[in-house]
Amino acid sequence: MGKNSLIKSTAKKKTASPKKEAVKKGTPTKKTGDVKKTAPKARAATQPKKSVPKTGTKKAAVIKKKKFTTKDLVLKKFDVWKPEKLFRVDLDEKSLPGYTAPPIISDANEEEAQRLKPLLFKKFDFAAFPAKSAVEKDADEIRQEPLPTFADTYQPPGDTQGPDPMERTLKFFLAGFVFLVAIIIGASISNRSNYYVKTVDGAVEIWQGRFAPMGEGLLIALPGATPPETTQAVYSKNEALPLVFNYYIEKADALLGVADMPDFKGIKLYLNKALSFATTENLRNAAYSRLNSIDAMILLYKAAVASSKNTLADFKTALRYLEEASTLKLDETQARLINQKILAVKDLMAALEAKQAAAEAEAKSPSTE
Repeated sequence: MGKNSLIKSTAKKKTASPKKEAVKKGTPTKKTGDVKKTAPKARAATQPKKSVPKTGTKKAAVIKKKKFTTKDLVLKKFDVWKPEKLFRVDLDEKSLPGYTAPPIISDANEEEAQRLKPLLFKKFDFAAFPAKSAVEKDADEIRQEPLPTFADTYQPPGDTQGPDPMERTLKFFLAGFVFLVAIIIGASISNRSNYYVKTVDGAVEIWQGRFAPMGEGLLIALPGATPPETTQAVYSKNEALPLVFNYYIEKADALLGVADMPDFKGIKLYLNKALSFATTENLRNAAYSRLNSIDAMILLYKAAVASSKNTLADFKTALRYLEEASTLKLDETQARLINQKILAVKDLMAALEAKQAAAEAEAKSPSTE
């Protein structure tokens, strides 16, 4: 019993209304004074509330910003700003009555100030001035002279400035290089004109300087050649090369003096070699004369062989060889001999033609019994 009664009493406490709890927390309701004070509030709560006009929030108007281009900003003009009222310094009215201006000339003494003061306040009238002074006339004459043009007064930068040190050094270097090359070329040419004659193992060797400041090379070796009577350290071209020329001429004469038929081909070969080493006009003429003599001898031999066949065609061939030999540059004796050969061949041709004509005439005539 006691337990159940205790649970009921606690449940009743928990289910108490909020109004009762408010009454308990507030002032006690037994006092009449407090009831009077709260009565107007309750009465006011029962009165209908006045309708308050709703002040709705208006949407702010959207302002569209104008987009400016770079061109608009560059070309935009701004007016000069002027204030509405210019600033002015207020005068000090208290100090104005006692203000005095400072003297115009304060550094000079009194006498100098009295002299300069009239000059400072002096007035000038331009109408009273003279027309032109002598100095101005001279200035006008100078102005009338033609002014120099840009082409007359312009000078290139290289003319006004001094020489460049680098350019001068380069010029000196190039000049030295050219001078050195000229010396080397001159020494090489000089060495090239030097000839040396040496005798080695029964042969005479001709050496010639190289195209260099020093050194020489073998030009030709002449086996069995006769060395010069006097030896020199260095020979010139006209002293060394005739040794080679005479060597080949002797070889050609040796082939020409054989008892059998001379080797005309070998003779002409030696003569042409000798001609390549001829240093003077006389040596060249001697070589050409021997070559022409050999050609004349060969043509005379061919003409003799052709004329020995005693036919009209062979006589014509022999005559052609003799006429070719007559065009060569020969001495008087050889030229006279060739002309005699030509006349002899022509006589043989005439005799043969007459004989053939007589035989033909005899063959055509009727036979007589």
